[in-house]
Amino acid sequence: MPDQSTPRICLALFALALALPVFGQAQVEQLYRVELLVFSRPAGAGAEHWDGLPELAYPSNSRFLVYPGEQPTSESSTSIPDRSAPPAGEEALPGPAQATTFATLPPSERQLSGSAAAMQRSGRYRVLFHEAWIQPMSSQSQALPIILDRSGDGGPWPELQGSVKLYLSRYFYLDTNLWLNTRGEYLPGNWQMPAPPLAPASRPPQTSSYSTLHRGSVATIPDSPDQSTPGDLAQTNPGLQALGPTYPFRHAVRLKQTRRMRSGELVYIDHPLLGVLIRVTPLQSATAGTPDAAAPG
Repeated sequence: MPDQSTPRICLALFALALALPVFGQAQVEQLYRVELLVFSRPAGAGAEHWDGLPELAYPSNSRFLVYPGEQPTSESSTSIPDRSAPPAGEEALPGPAQATTFATLPPSERQLSGSAAAMQRSGRYRVLFHEAWIQPMSSQSQALPIILDRSGDGGPWPELQGSVKLYLSRYFYLDTNLWLNTRGEYLPGNWQMPAPPLAPASRPPQTSSYSTLHRGSVATIPDSPDQSTPGDLAQTNPGLQALGPTYPFRHAVRLKQTRRMRSGELVYIDHPLLGVLIRVTPLQSATAGTPDAAAPG
């Protein structure tokens, strides 16, 4: 009787051979280019009644973006290979050579700069955060939120605080856990909410030098003749240094949402006081020629 198992074994081996290239590709971590723009609209402060005591907290596990002049941590040390001279027959990979994941890209590589400039010129918006970076995408359980402010490193108390979380589950998802510190013109009397938490320190105190490296992407409270900054208060009263910085705002308004996104889609999250523009694009197709977005009306 002929051996019936031989054809089945050959068929199984053939199917395995076809699957191996696909499996090998799955092991190569896909990288994505992320650009995030967060802005405020001061005129919307009186649009509705805000929660007087919003629940504000930073995630227990998180990460920071790496700014120019900072040393990346072990979690941010993945380098993008230099594909400027690819092997014969292989296309070059667009994107910066030898860039570090979660490291901010130069301003010249931001694709929403036109929108940001138009918002500032209009006088109706204030750009609070605008950065682009490259990162892999993980599942919801494995992805770490990215803290946008460095309030835990000292310096002036920022106007924008909080974190965002990007993850992949068939679609891309963005979780926003942001709050805007305000002067509370919409509040009655002189009531002031308790100070929200400060971010965890991005580096150990002896190595943290963010305040002297980069302040361009996070807006801080504007100077006011009748409002001292935490640094000024600490100089006039050294005892305050042991107590931490003084909260120079009256209230905070939270933006906490989850938004589903498609690859390459420009997503706009609307809010009376805050707005978010974000685009996530596979690195292979993240070219500098992507059209800029129009500023929200």
